[in-house]
Amino acid sequence: MFKKVFLFLWFILFVGCASKKPISWQNRVLDNRVEALPLSYLEYGVEHSETILFLHGFGESKETWRFLVPKLSQKYHLILLDLKGFGASPKPEDEAYSVYDQAKLVALFMAQKQLKDVTLVGHSLGGGVALVLALMQKDKLIPKRLKQLILINSMSYKQQLPSMLRLLNRPIIGFLAIHLASNDYMAEEAYRYAFYNDDLIPKESVEASSNYMSYPLAKYAYLQTVEQLIPDDIEIIQRRYREILLRTLIMWGREDVSIGLYQGKRLHRNLKNSKLILFSKVGHSPHEEVPQKVTREILKFMEAH
Repeated sequence: MFKKVFLFLWFILFVGCASKKPISWQNRVLDNRVEALPLSYLEYGVEHSETILFLHGFGESKETWRFLVPKLSQKYHLILLDLKGFGASPKPEDEAYSVYDQAKLVALFMAQKQLKDVTLVGHSLGGGVALVLALMQKDKLIPKRLKQLILINSMSYKQQLPSMLRLLNRPIIGFLAIHLASNDYMAEEAYRYAFYNDDLIPKESVEASSNYMSYPLAKYAYLQTVEQLIPDDIEIIQRRYREILLRTLIMWGREDVSIGLYQGKRLHRNLKNSKLILFSKVGHSPHEEVPQKVTREILKFMEAH
């Protein structure tokens, strides 16, 4: 442990000022070539029915969607994907962990799986990735595979990072915090922050989150993702949401302290073909805190079309 700390401090002192690639649409989407990674995923339901592809939030994994599977898999083809750096997906030691980099990897995944008419579900970070993919499709940078969006407490606009992530984003302090605190403590605190009613926190979710943090390079991936969470050109990108005409369901926990309700309402105003559903006394993760309600709204959205 002390050797790791020493090496990191040395890196900060002698290399930390080196320039990094801009986190921008031009640099990461248009100019950067991304090689496909063997992303981990789970598949449920009837293969030739409509596909729903799920993208989790920061610090989560494909298991976060498990409560929605029993009912949705009866009618639809479900794919639960681990984003790069999370769950059981690869965690390479590079600096490509922005929403732009993630979106390009998801686009490659959809191409490999030959997915069509996809309903893309994104929570938090995954919602930010979904919005980027929608813009990429609008600009014809990827084939038309997305049919509609479901965004749950989605990352979308420029904002201050939540307090836990601000801590992780501080040089040296963030590294020490994530490496010195126990995985169990980090997972428990994250879930307490995400839930309005702590009594509803699933023990299995905390255990899964803690377990994945023990994977090699998982903490490296977490820190890289936090550092790149807000793109340099976010204000340009957020003005483009009005261009997204895909039918969209937005769901939001009213008591979210990570991404406030005002962001959900703003997103609803900007996405012209959207519907907003609010859950009272629910925090940042409605799909785990009130999964029955989320499942019901998804079914209504899918069937209405």
